[in-house]
Amino acid sequence: MLHGSVEDLQTHPVHLITPYEMERVSVLIESLKVFCDLIETQSFSKTAVLNSVTQSAVSQQLKSIERRQGRQLLEREKRRLTLTAEGELFYRYSREIVRRYEEMQHRIQALAGVVSGSIRLSAIYSVGMLELAPYLKAYLKAYPRVNLRLEYNQAQKIYDDVANSGIDLGIVAYPRAQRNVDVIQFTEDQMVLIGHSSHPLTKQQAVAPKDLQGHPLVLFGPETPTRRAIDRFFRKHGVRPNVVMELDHIATLMHAVEVDIGLSIVPVPAVESRDTLKALSFKGDPFVRPLGILHRRGRSFSVATQKLLEVLTEGKQIPDPGRQRKAI
Repeated sequence: MLHGSVEDLQTHPVHLITPYEMERVSVLIESLKVFCDLIETQSFSKTAVLNSVTQSAVSQQLKSIERRQGRQLLEREKRRLTLTAEGELFYRYSREIVRRYEEMQHRIQALAGVVSGSIRLSAIYSVGMLELAPYLKAYLKAYPRVNLRLEYNQAQKIYDDVANSGIDLGIVAYPRAQRNVDVIQFTEDQMVLIGHSSHPLTKQQAVAPKDLQGHPLVLFGPETPTRRAIDRFFRKHGVRPNVVMELDHIATLMHAVEVDIGLSIVPVPAVESRDTLKALSFKGDPFVRPLGILHRRGRSFSVATQKLLEVLTEGKQIPDPGRQRKAI
């Protein structure tokens, strides 16, 4: 309900934003997006590509922002860009302004049946493209105007990036809710033993955990949740593993097994069809690892992100955390 009289309106006329002013707002937000992309990619060339401008234009945008603020926001240290204290504050607010503006644009477009925008998705190394490809292909086919940025990282980095809104969604194994981070269940991977096709154990159809006793093993690094689960699996079955090598990247781990350095335990979706490798399931209770999708607690999903979650969870209803918070 409006309060006040006609005289009040005449004394204090309402200022309507002109098309010129709207254009200036749009240009300012584009400039803030360039700044945020530069911080997140740590690359002038990648930022230029993301914003369809030249590297020189990115550099000019940065100088213009610092000139307007009257402060140095970035420090160049060798090949890394480091935010100053003023830069940290500017980046945090700029990222939120850009995110909210893009969310508004996406929701307006969604009213017309258009889904667009950018999504930043990060997954642990052992959730390979073979596992994600069917979901991502279906999503991009349904929503071709979305720019999906996929990267791979260590689990802790993904948790940190989700908590800091550096990415929209993260996929990790053995997910757990943390401060500012909530979890949506994704799927489960069956874990299998892999070995060189000439290894004696690969002549069997399935193996018992105790069969691995004494055999050289190439496993994930001890700091990864998947490795900790493998260690629990060995303890449960009374096996003392003979670990000869520890690797973070599953592709490198697979190559180590392929040249017969040792056996390994990996998720089924990571096992490509190779003549030199053979995968065997474990006898008894299946060994599975849960995968979850991380998102920032209390942050509303963009329309594009909501649609991706629907594809990843095969149409299950996903509550919007931002809307839930407003309803409380």
